[in-house]
Amino acid sequence: MKCQITAFFILWFDNICTEYLVFTPYFCQSLFKLIMKKILIGLVLLLAAALAAVYLFIPGKIKIDASISLKAALPGVSRSLINDSNWSKWWPGKAPFIYNDQTYTIAGKIFNAFDIDIQNGKDTLNSRMELILIKADTMTINWSAELQTSNNPFQRFSDYQKAKTTEKNMRAILNSMKAYMKRPENIYGITIKETKVIDSVLVSTRRSFEQKPSAEDINAMIQRLRKYITQNNAIEKNSPMLNVLKTDDSHYEVMTAIPVDRQLPNTNEFASKFLLKGGYILEAQIQGGPATIENSLKEFENYRADYKYDSPAMPYQLLVTDRIKEPDTTKWITKLYYPVF
Repeated sequence: MKCQITAFFILWFDNICTEYLVFTPYFCQSLFKLIMKKILIGLVLLLAAALAAVYLFIPGKIKIDASISLKAALPGVSRSLINDSNWSKWWPGKAPFIYNDQTYTIAGKIFNAFDIDIQNGKDTLNSRMELILIKADTMTINWSAELQTSNNPFQRFSDYQKAKTTEKNMRAILNSMKAYMKRPENIYGITIKETKVIDSVLVSTRRSFEQKPSAEDINAMIQRLRKYITQNNAIEKNSPMLNVLKTDDSHYEVMTAIPVDRQLPNTNEFASKFLLKGGYILEAQIQGGPATIENSLKEFENYRADYKYDSPAMPYQLLVTDRIKEPDTTKWITKLYYPVF
């Protein structure tokens, strides 16, 4: 197409010279030079305008920003991010800390903020990721950097393209983080839900131990409760409950309870306890032995604190599996409960 236009222009110019200026070849040459000069000047002006646009529209420092809104408690997200090994669980690239030919290095950790170096070839860009609290269950994450551009217009345009690529990568990384962090089980390791109290009347007993209570110790307490319930012609409404409190290095306070159909008389050994029927309670179901239960209880407490729940009562375990009849601890099913408001 370009060749056709050029040929047409030359033919047109020759026709003019032949038809009107056949006896003035010098004038034809002068006119041709004048036209070419104007074209050259136009190209120079166009190039100058393009270079001016580079300096006008691409600043000396380019701000790079990416952010997300996240439905999650900030303390839990922060705890997860502080552990570098957790990043691989949601990182979008094939290998942790590498994405689209850029390498990311956590250079520093301060209160709710992470300094991250972004390496692109030989260039390294300093950035900061900040966690910002909106309310107990909502937060934002802002990730920002500033790129110093070159005085060379061609390099300056290249810097602009790199900045846009980096910003796009940062958004993709944040969105991958959001998809993972919005699920509480990915942060706390257990699925926790808010439900309502059904069993409100309990009969309980307490005992102190100078060592960590065994399954046999706890079962002995449960059997005494069952005997007391039978003596009073009451009915068990659910599985036994358990709370173990470590008071110091060698002492434990243990309370067991069983939901019943009515209030029973208090004695020196047994006492009635009450939960607000219809009140809010956090619930989680887990499978595993003592270590799994202990770790889940810690995360259960973290969840309550992170989401700013207040509690009128202590958390407890509901022993779904009879731990004497099932010696394999990996098969134990336990429900965790935490009354809240």
